[in-house]
Amino acid sequence: MKKSYYAIIPANVRYDQEITPNAKLLYGEITALCNEKGYCWASNSYFADLYGVSKVSISKWINQLVDNGYLTSEIQYKDGSKEIFNRYLRIVNVPIKEKFNTPIKDKFKDNNTVINNTTNNTLDIPFVEIVTYLNDVANTNYRHATKKTKDLIKARWNEGFRLNDFKTVIDIKTKEWLSDNKMNMYLRPETLFGTKFESYLNQKGGVKTETDQYSNLF
Repeated sequence: MKKSYYAIIPANVRYDQEITPNAKLLYGEITALCNEKGYCWASNSYFADLYGVSKVSISKWINQLVDNGYLTSEIQYKDGSKEIFNRYLRIVNVPIKEKFNTPIKDKFKDNNTVINNTTNNTLDIPFVEIVTYLNDVANTNYRHATKKTKDLIKARWNEGFRLNDFKTVIDIKTKEWLSDNKMNMYLRPETLFGTKFESYLNQKGGVKTETDQYSNLF
């Protein structure tokens, strides 16, 4: 795989305290690979060999970037199976987080100009990953391309919720309903991703779980 001579790490990524330094470095590597086709096709094995770490570490860094809204991850499976065929990582041009102080935010304006010229301003919503996660956790078989499902996910995404929020709601309600014969029928996009989404997310007793479903990807 041909390596690029430069990478881009915008200021909002560099100064995000929720992301580890290694994840930020990986983000820069992904931007370099995205320069060619608009997406990164490299596997976890490729990055693990490149940095001399385990695939589990790479998966954790990628999950940090996805969960904080800096990347989207699209998984393609082989026909008729759950065997992974390809994964595509794409850069998301996200707004600057308000938690940063004013002097740093002023610097962001200049730094973000570079990334704006090299990425698509259209926000990629991880429909595939959200629905795949629901199917795996709740033993369902919903399709990510269904218009109603996409509309529900898009509505919540536009309200500011992100991938980790969807996973948390799925975890909470699956734990509550999966073994209940009367309620397990409601483990569906129409219910989970509807107008009660925020209530489910903040439900008392709900615990955010650390899921690393694709740690051994490729």
